[in-house]
Amino acid sequence: MTSKSSLFVLGATGGTGRALVEQALGRGHRVTAFVRSPEKLGPPREGLTVIRGDPRNADELRRALPDHEAVLSALGPPGIGPSTLVADSARSTVAALQATGMRRLLVVGVAVLFEHDGLLNAFARRTFLRNVAKDHAEMERILGASGLDWTIVRPPRLTNGPLTRAYGVADGRMPPGAGLTISRADVADFLLDEVEHPAHVRRIVGLASVKTALRRAS
Repeated sequence: MTSKSSLFVLGATGGTGRALVEQALGRGHRVTAFVRSPEKLGPPREGLTVIRGDPRNADELRRALPDHEAVLSALGPPGIGPSTLVADSARSTVAALQATGMRRLLVVGVAVLFEHDGLLNAFARRTFLRNVAKDHAEMERILGASGLDWTIVRPPRLTNGPLTRAYGVADGRMPPGAGLTISRADVADFLLDEVEHPAHVRRIVGLASVKTALRRAS
């Protein structure tokens, strides 16, 4: 993908979404933020287009998607209660991408879905994060069956810390030496690196802060 691309961001009013927008603009990309509450993004800025829309509405997405190279979704559930927001949005996004001929889709998931990554994940999946896990698991199933060029990033607990680039990356598992957190800024950094230099197409990626960065491990 060219160094300057047109990127379509879902969940742009959340913490990770805001980091994505800011970093993408800083890298020279053009950004379209597709959001339910445009007023949350403040005044207009050069390089940023804001469109009001519902990510669960495939027709609205289909009309807005042309002339973009990739979709990045930082959508998350509204809380830990029952929700299908993530899966419903994935279903609509996949349908819109397929209708427009676009292929690249990068999505933020949850590390709790790693089944062999310790007892803490297993406990969380069965108890307080069971609804979050169910919604994200269905999202991943939808993407896996889509035939699109997707990448799913599974971070652990997200923080509002600074961009450090001191994070580990591994396909299909958490990276060696991984911590229990990562900043939203670092998640955005990885997603934009992956847009610019695809290395994890059709892969689920573990991402977490580490003392020594082990980026793009496999």
